[in-house]
Amino acid sequence: MLNSFFQNQRQKDLLTVFATSSIGTIPANILDKIRTPGINYVSGYDLKRFGDSWVSQVVAATQGEQHLLTKTSVELKTVMNEHHIIIAVDTRRKHVIVGCIALWHLGVDEYKKDWFELGTLWVKPDYRFHGSRHMPIADALYRRILADNQDKNILATTTNLSAVHLGARHGMQMIPYRALPQETHKATCVCPIEKTKTNNNMHCCLKDTKCFIRVPFPTWQRMGKPKRTTDFQTETTS
Repeated sequence: MLNSFFQNQRQKDLLTVFATSSIGTIPANILDKIRTPGINYVSGYDLKRFGDSWVSQVVAATQGEQHLLTKTSVELKTVMNEHHIIIAVDTRRKHVIVGCIALWHLGVDEYKKDWFELGTLWVKPDYRFHGSRHMPIADALYRRILADNQDKNILATTTNLSAVHLGARHGMQMIPYRALPQETHKATCVCPIEKTKTNNNMHCCLKDTKCFIRVPFPTWQRMGKPKRTTDFQTETTS
């Protein structure tokens, strides 16, 4: 039975590697034309050619959503120049901005490796559903930014179980905070004392109980495959 479990887990892991690769995500990206009609996903040099009109819209979005950290136009232009942000636009409504996702540089760990935090995931409320049907713009943004940055060490933190499930659909692995390099651990734990109830965030009681950390599969492999705290494949739904 134990051998069967590990064999099944290896099969799941191999499927995750393929499904989240640049090649494996192509079919889903094509299907986005049907699942998110009229929505284009703009990044890199295409976003630079798009102009700056999107910046003020995303700044306003980060100011208006309680779960998002407010971002300035300077910060957003910086990640644009680094090709670390993807914007969803509705081509049917004069290219209004309807979603975004970004990677934010956390710093360098004690092993001289760069780390990035996945964040600023936002979808305009009117575009979260199409009638009674879920409109997976968030999934499309998540899939694209992870597939485009498999060489980077990335983490994401959240207290939102829906966000945990979203990440799991795209190969994110839940690990304990103690598995992170210490400098990265410190860099990502910057919540205010009003939330953590401690003046030393390394001792925050929310970690691994209400606040969860996930890393993409390639990052998990580079970390030496630390023990996963949850079997995503059995606890998440599409």
